[in-house]
Order: sequence, then structure tokens, then C-alpha cells
Amino acid sequence: MKITLIEPKPPGKHVFNTVKMPRLGLPILGTILQQQGHEVNIVYGTHRNVRVSDLAGCHLIGISSTTSTAPLAYHLADFVRSQGIPVVMGGPHVSFQVEEALQHCDYVIRGEGDTTFPALVESLARGEAPLGVRGVSFYHNGELIHTPSGPWADVGGIPYPEISIFGGVKLSTYPVMTSRGCPYNCTFCSVTPMFGHKTRCRSIDAILQELEQYKGKQVFFVDDNFTANSARAKALMRAIIEHNVVPRRWFAQVRTEAARDDELLKLMRDSGCGYVYVGMESVNPKTLQSYNKHQQVSDIEYCIKRFHDYGIMVHGMFVFGSDEDTAQTIEQTVKFACENKIDTVQFLILTPLPGTRTFTDLKETGRILTYDWSNYDAHHVVFNPLNMSPQELQVETVKAFKQFYSFANIFKNVWVSGWRSVAFRALGYWLVRQWEKENKWYYQALDDMCSSNTFSNPLNQQPHVIKVIKNRLLSIELVSEGTAAVAKVTGKLGDTSMSKTIKSFLKALNSTYQNLLIDAGDLTFVSETALVRFMNALNRATVKAHQTIVRLPLSHKRLFELMAMYDIEIPTYVIREAVPEP
Repeated sequence: MKITLIEPKPPGKHVFNTVKMPRLGLPILGTILQQQGHEVNIVYGTHRNVRVSDLAGCHLIGISSTTSTAPLAYHLADFVRSQGIPVVMGGPHVSFQVEEALQHCDYVIRGEGDTTFPALVESLARGEAPLGVRGVSFYHNGELIHTPSGPWADVGGIPYPEISIFGGVKLSTYPVMTSRGCPYNCTFCSVTPMFGHKTRCRSIDAILQELEQYKGKQVFFVDDNFTANSARAKALMRAIIEHNVVPRRWFAQVRTEAARDDELLKLMRDSGCGYVYVGMESVNPKTLQSYNKHQQVSDIEYCIKRFHDYGIMVHGMFVFGSDEDTAQTIEQTVKFACENKIDTVQFLILTPLPGTRTFTDLKETGRILTYDWSNYDAHHVVFNPLNMSPQELQVETVKAFKQFYSFANIFKNVWVSGWRSVAFRALGYWLVRQWEKENKWYYQALDDMCSSNTFSNPLNQQPHVIKVIKNRLLSIELVSEGTAAVAKVTGKLGDTSMSKTIKSFLKALNSTYQNLLIDAGDLTFVSETALVRFMNALNRATVKAHQTIVRLPLSHKRLFELMAMYDIEIPTYVIREAVPEP
């Protein structure tokens, strides 16, 4: 079979946008399918959008989704199915939102897909319904089928992806898995429901073979807790040194207790560890207890100092918004991060991801404000905190980011971690201010959500005119209501006026990117190429918008013909036809 696997692009700006590294699930599945004789193409959304040619001749499309990428994943799935191609979806979000996902796809893989997806592909290749494939949900003869869940995957038998599976994409960092699962069970984390409590490990020999192809490159060990088994971690690092497969630099996620083992710290340094990502979560002891974190504030302080003693940089990850948190807690966290010289931080907002205890608790108590999954990126407040208003939590979190990543703080860690710390903090300074600029609309959205306790789609509200832009051939009438911007574009558009039209539209929005409705149903295009260029320009121009709907003067059938003819990117915006099908 010819199969395309797609990882959608995550929404908005955050620290991980700067790391050119795809998630590891699709490269592993692509390797397994290639070994079974299938033709596989993988599209990494962090590098480019999906083009029509990626779908040409395909027998099956697989889409992996986290919660924040679910809306785009569903949008892509709807488009693919409109072309008559069956779609399989997998990943943590759809594993816990199966019926929702099946409104957009044909099959959902629940949990790990290493065994389930190849078995599903073989069943479909034989023309059979996958009734005997474990871990799949689908409709069969009008009945919703959930086949029994399969056992946890034997990670020792999973092949590692050869570097060629990345398709020549230039990555800044390469992902490597040494284990799956986590023995802890933090209330807000979906790792344990998705991958289990038990840590399952690959053999050291297999990891060394994989690292051989990454010599001289940066590597991220994607384990949920790289040092969960300290004896095994030390054996792996000794082997990396002895077999001379030391990466140029490697990074990993660890817990604070890793810093209490001097032998482990020395081996991490000697094997090339440059950065550790530590789940610190809070400096409020009551919050740590509510998260079921099993660590103290003193553990966090000691962890930062010891990693720095060994020349390893520290990225601290904190989560604001527990029932024990207040605005004062957030202020104390920023002070703590600066005083303890953490190199970089993420101040994340507690997010009720499906599958977690947090999601269940907040849903049952009616505290979730919106199920717009694109806001579930840990940077937007989507629930009612106990000791703050949603608006206060949003404002205080952004303020905390700006205080830590202030111009005055950029150079303060240079004597601890060198110029790399300066570079990362400077990047943080820029990212935080760009994020705030592009998300001003969300403060109004929070006000709307809190006033009605439901999330109303501002695109459905009655707009009022705020500005009209006219030139010799075009007219753009801009209207607004709440967080929505609506543009009525009429007249004639040619290649020469394209750039000016897009710039005029963006200027009229005054750099406040919101929900957009662009009505070009009465716009005349001088040629097909002008229409195609307009669609491509909108794809680039509206990338910062939360949600975009575009009305175009052609039927869906004709739209698909043009997209295939010119091999354009599948738009990230929703297209509504202005001309009905004949």
C-alpha cells in the first residue's frame, strides 16, 4: 500500500517551535511499515504544510495528534476523506476522545500504535474489516466497534528509525527513545494513562546502533523520565563513552532526584549531556502535593545547583493554576527561578488534557470553560481556577514570563552557564513578546467565556463595520464583534495587486490576530493562477490567527481540481464554497 503519515503543525509560538525535531511516533511507524513492504511518505508539520501531491495515489492516510493539534488534524482528515481516501488517527488525544475523532476519520488507534497500526494496515490491505485487530475503534455496519485493548508494546522489539526516514529534512535535534512509561502518576500528565506505570526499556546494544548514525549531531532522549532506572541509565552512558558514539550534545527529561547521584551526574557530563528538562512544577509545597509530585522545594534547589556544578544547563518547567495557587504563588516562582539561576523556564498553565485526572475532576465539577482544543497548549487558560479568576491566571502567567525573560535578566547567567544561556534567554525574550502580541484577542475571549460560562464562537455573532479600504479595483470592508474580525472583499484581483491586498488586510487588523472570516465570494480573479496565489497568500497571512474561515467564489469540486493541478498546500483555514455544486 502507499501510505502518507502526517504530524500536524502545533499552534502558536512556544519554546519548542525553535527545536526542529518531530515527535518519534511516526518515524517508528514508517520504519515498521517500510519493513513490511509498504511505500511510506511522512510529512512533518513542524517543517512544512501538507500538499495535494502528498495524497496522490495514496491508499491510506495516517494522522497523529496531540490535544492542541487536534483541530488541525481533524481539518486535514476531513479534507482527505473528501478525496475518498480512508484516514487512521492516533495519538494521546484521540485515544481518549474516540467518538469525537471518528466524526472525522475512519479508524482510531487507541494507545500505542507500534503493533496495532501495522496490523490494521495488513487487515485493510486484505480488504477485511479489522475486527480481529486489538486496540482499534471504528464503525462497522453502523455499529461502533471498540476492539479489546492490546498489551503494552515490547519496546525491545521496535525498530529504530534510520536517518533516511526523516526524508532529508534538516533537523536541529534527533529524537531517540531508550524507554517508555513512568513509575509516577502526576495528576495533570497523560503519560501514565497512555504508556503505563512500568518503565519498559530497549537494549543498550540497540540504542548504541541507533546513536551511531547521530555522531556529531544533537540528540534528545524522548523518555518521559530518562533516569527513572539510574543503574540502567549509568550503564547506557558508560557504553556510549566506551563505544565512542557520544553525540555532539544530548538533552533529556529527568526528575530532581537524578541530581543526588554524583556518579550519574559525572557520566551525564562525560557522555555529552548539555541540558536537562526538569519537571519542577511549583515552589508551593501544597501544590506539589496536589499534583502528586513526590518532591520538595528543597529537592528543586539542590537539583539546580548540582547540575550546574557539573556544567549541565537546567530548563525548569512549572505549572500554574492548581487549587492551591494564587497570584502570590506565581510571583514567588519567578523570584525563585531568578535567585536559583535556572537557565531557562517554562511557566505553563495547568491544562486538563483528556485522559488525565485533572480533566476528569474539572469536567465533573463544571469548571472547564472551553473545549476548543487548539487552546489546550498550556499557554491559554481553559478552566476556572479556585483562587484566581481565569483572566488573572492568564495575565499573571504572561507577566511571569516577561519578568524572567526581561532584558535585564538576559546576561545574568553568563557566569554560570556561559553564552548559551544568554542566547536561550534572548530567544525567550523575543518569543514571549511575540506570543503576547499575537494572543491579545484571548483576553476578550476569556471575558466572553466567563460571562456566559460557555465558549461562543465569535464568528457566529453579528458584526459591525469598523473600517473600509478602497483602491481602484478592490474594496475591503472590515467588521468586528468581540474577538472576531470579518473582511468582505469585493472587486477584481490580479497578480500585480495581490501583495498590496494582503498587506492592506493585515494592516487593517492592526496586528491583533483574532478569529477571521474572509468573505471573498464576490471577488473576481483575473486568472486561475491569481486565485491559487490568493489562497497561498492567505495560508501564510492567517497563520497567526486562531481560527480562519474563507469563502471563495467556486465550488468544492472545482477547488479540488485547482489544488491538484497546481499542487498547492492544503489550506489550514476552513473553506466555504460560494458556488454550489452543479
